[in-house]
Amino acid sequence: MATNRTREPAKKLKPVIDPAAWDAADMENSDGWVYQFSDSEIDEILGRAQSLVATGADLISITKNDFPLPTTGQALAEIYDELKNGRGFVQMRGLPVDDLTREETAIVLWGIGTHFGQALSQNPEGHLLGHVKDLGKDYQDPMVRGYQTKAAMTFHADPCDMVALLCINPAKSGGESRVASSVSLYNEMLKRRPELVADLCEEFYWTKHGEYSPGEDPWYKLPVFFFEGDRFSAKGASTHARKAQDLPGAEPWSALRQEAVALFQELVPQMAADLPFQKGDLQILNSHVTLHSRRPYEDWEDPDQKRHLYRLWIENEDLRPLPETVRKNLKGVVLDGFVPRAPLDAEEAA
Repeated sequence: MATNRTREPAKKLKPVIDPAAWDAADMENSDGWVYQFSDSEIDEILGRAQSLVATGADLISITKNDFPLPTTGQALAEIYDELKNGRGFVQMRGLPVDDLTREETAIVLWGIGTHFGQALSQNPEGHLLGHVKDLGKDYQDPMVRGYQTKAAMTFHADPCDMVALLCINPAKSGGESRVASSVSLYNEMLKRRPELVADLCEEFYWTKHGEYSPGEDPWYKLPVFFFEGDRFSAKGASTHARKAQDLPGAEPWSALRQEAVALFQELVPQMAADLPFQKGDLQILNSHVTLHSRRPYEDWEDPDQKRHLYRLWIENEDLRPLPETVRKNLKGVVLDGFVPRAPLDAEEAA
């Protein structure tokens, strides 16, 4: 699973040498990004989750100390190292979700997540356990998140250090997970149009999707590409930025910025790897060096078969040094009156 660990200090507007710079064809032609859980590891994970369910444990109160994994813990530590110092993503395989209740499945994801960091709220309702499922909404609506639709999504990085996605049900067809290296994308853009890269290193307005408290701005400001210490990180020049253009107080894009975003969005699909998402797969991504999306999909008619992913947004400040302006916007969606919750299905979450 380990990748080449060659890294040099990253400098603005210079090529970035980093293990998280990889080629999509290499990913699609190998399975080195997959970690297959052993039977003993699965038994340990399930045993711990089922024990917590039996004692009536409150999901959002479960900590790493409540989910000790003496057999599996070393593998999770190596996966974290791969996220931090390697390619920036790993897909864990083999969790038998069909044999588990929804509560057991949620605790499995949550418990594994505690070995990577702390869960963040993903919306104004305080959901620490999120659901990626089509609820019949329109992706073009400025107040709608892409995960509530079945549309193809623009490439983006979630506002957290790591995002974890557990596949409960795959789609009838389509819906493939797509992942790209933001490091490789930056380097390719730098070769072609350095002046556009320079613009993407300046601040953008990003929509909060209407998720803000009274008196706050409906947007926040961050660059697409940024540097801290000797490390490069990135966000996706995605729909989140485009939708902000209609918000009061947001500056309209210049012609140069329009061109920069157009090149970004043209190149990233060409540089992305399609990663098969099997039932029981748990994908975890370093949001600072990867961009992710999915293809549009056709869903099942049976509500119990519909494509459904459980999601965690995870905070871990050890993962990568970041500018303070970036770090302060990676704290989850916390509005006035915030109450943390963990709904077990998307309809309840809606």
